[in-house]
Amino acid sequence: MSFSLSKSSNSAMKKKTKIQILLVVCLLIIYVILNISVSGRLLTLNNMKTIMVHAIFPCFLSWGMMFIFTGGLIDLSIGANVLLAANLGAICAMDFGMGYLGLIAITIISAVLLELLSVSCSVILKIPSWISGLGMALIFEAILTIYCQIRSKTEGSSSIYLVGFRGLGQMPLMPIIWVVGCIIAYILFNRSTLGLNIRAVGGDNGVARAMGISTKKTLLLGAIVGGVFIGVAAMIQISYTGKLSSNSGLGSLSLMFKSLASILLGMSLSRLVSVPIGVLISSVFLTSLFNVLTLLGVPSGTGQEICLGLIVILCGVISHWGYKGVVK
Repeated sequence: MSFSLSKSSNSAMKKKTKIQILLVVCLLIIYVILNISVSGRLLTLNNMKTIMVHAIFPCFLSWGMMFIFTGGLIDLSIGANVLLAANLGAICAMDFGMGYLGLIAITIISAVLLELLSVSCSVILKIPSWISGLGMALIFEAILTIYCQIRSKTEGSSSIYLVGFRGLGQMPLMPIIWVVGCIIAYILFNRSTLGLNIRAVGGDNGVARAMGISTKKTLLLGAIVGGVFIGVAAMIQISYTGKLSSNSGLGSLSLMFKSLASILLGMSLSRLVSVPIGVLISSVFLTSLFNVLTLLGVPSGTGQEICLGLIVILCGVISHWGYKGVVK
């Protein structure tokens, strides 16, 4: 009997390995086709470096979403969280003379607290997470906008710049942080009790409770871990760009669309690779697609936004392919 089970397991493993190899081959073929479409400009060393740099932010944001969305929560305040947390970190680094310590610590702590606040609003008040997320997004945006208005009167400018402490958004630290983040995300999601509990709660809350898993505790712990990754994403992004401007009227939602597409596509690959690795692959692939659009001269803000919207819908379709229940 054990021999039969072992043989079946080996057969399944070999089949999965073959499909993974097929996935890699398909990706290579797609990249070759895309490279030909832009006259060989895609697969140059400098351009691939650009793609990697631009993929890091949505990848970290997607890893943060992974610990929140997998539990069944759809938090739409994450973009506003990034803006507020990153600017708080920049203020502490520049205005309060805290340097890198202020940038790193305050950005991550702020992101965790903001995420906890948003998730707690849904969990404790028992309202749909997308409603609490939208409400919190408006609040976070308003707080930053009010501060910027006050700052324009006292400092003469509403902009918050990060100057002199941007090493975390430059080479070689960016790829190092990326690799470390990938390892941590993989271990926490696949090898920890928290990751198992989050998947159980998201899969079937009733069964999770029967297993003795506390839904509230699991979702809040997922928000803390997700908030750390969101904070790292915010820290990297403001270090790379030097400034993240305030948005109002839910304009911050646009910050999370690429990451939303990445997490949806990454989850659709979960039968082939683990979700953290699927998110990594998806982030790089989607960033490559937008790089190709740029090389083809498709205007950003209009044509590329249309493509992004279509990609988000397509990734949603792929991630729910074959799902028999009611899609919420």
